[in-house]
Amino acid sequence: MRTGWQRNWVRTVTTLMTAAVMVMIFLFSMENAEKSDKRSGVISQTVVEVIHPEYADLKPEQQKHIFDSVQHVVRKCAHFTEYMILGFMIRLCLESWIGHRMKKSRWLVLIGFGAGAAYACSDEIHQLAIDGRSGQMKDVFVDCAGVLAGVAIGTVVVNLVNRRNAENVLMGKNTDPGE
Repeated sequence: MRTGWQRNWVRTVTTLMTAAVMVMIFLFSMENAEKSDKRSGVISQTVVEVIHPEYADLKPEQQKHIFDSVQHVVRKCAHFTEYMILGFMIRLCLESWIGHRMKKSRWLVLIGFGAGAAYACSDEIHQLAIDGRSGQMKDVFVDCAGVLAGVAIGTVVVNLVNRRNAENVLMGKNTDPGE
């Protein structure tokens, strides 16, 4: 049985947004090490100033240690977040295209996770060709954790929307004005 997820506009939007996230990740990975460090450095410096108000008064070696530690965390959080968004969008996209054909949503979770994990692997391989960058297995693990979180959040959203739509149908409300 088709659901509201299979509307053409929903398929179009989820597909385009999934592709947009993939392009964004690809473009970030295209940046050489210097540009990537500069981008994360701006965020890291802001975080350092918030969590260490005495930072400016510290010795240079202490500042470097704190900054490097914060920048490492900022980079891993960025990896996790961008892949969480990708996992979320993949899950919604899969729901719009094949969700009505699947009896168990766990298959969509597995397919979504697999697709996101494959993209994470290909992204790290891609970074091997970028000046000053390197593919890191630990980044693949962080990315995959983000994908899994995004797919899980997407599944919760899908289930909530489906439950709300089912309740509306039971109460006799028209959930799709286009029909």
